[in-house]
Amino acid sequence: MPHATAEPPKTWQQTKSEMTRTAILEAAVACFYDLGYANTTTENIARTAGVSRGAMLHHFPTRVDLITAAVEHLNQKRLAMFADEESRIQQDADHSRIEEGIDAYWRQLNTPVFVVFQELKIAARTDKELEAVLAPALKAFAKAWYEAVEQIFPDLVLSEAFIRTSYLTQYLLEGMAASSLGGGPKVPEKLMLDWLKRELRRSYQDVLATVKRPR
Repeated sequence: MPHATAEPPKTWQQTKSEMTRTAILEAAVACFYDLGYANTTTENIARTAGVSRGAMLHHFPTRVDLITAAVEHLNQKRLAMFADEESRIQQDADHSRIEEGIDAYWRQLNTPVFVVFQELKIAARTDKELEAVLAPALKAFAKAWYEAVEQIFPDLVLSEAFIRTSYLTQYLLEGMAASSLGGGPKVPEKLMLDWLKRELRRSYQDVLATVKRPR
């Protein structure tokens, strides 16, 4: 059986190219947050990234290319934030730490990354180009998010209430976070978070007392 060959080390030019591409995508997300999607131009993004228009066109020949990559980049940031923080909280726990997990997720939904996510969802309603990019990206994100939840909370997955409570948690917290944007009525945050924690602990009694998380 042949031995697997190691990939050759990246050249400086390859590393520089990847860094430039990442800087452009980070700049796109920043512009969507600061200016709004409709007001963001490729010139705004290039200026924010500190790159020339030629460098932009080299990495993203068309606006659709840039939008597609920016949406994927945003989703990767959201998934990494969720998985990294939730995994850290659950480390060495005998049973999933529900309250701490909810608090962490709520903090993530009150960051610029989630604001940009909402900005793009709203803009896609009347922008067919963005809608064509965002619709499949949202499906892919939802699939990856639930796969991450299953890995991070292996004991809760075994509960009869898992599917129901997963949707409840996601839609309740994301809805609360979205409603606070644009100067809407203030959400009774503590009231709702405390209720959600109690409801989840009640719903997961079939596993919390009997199933330990694998070490």
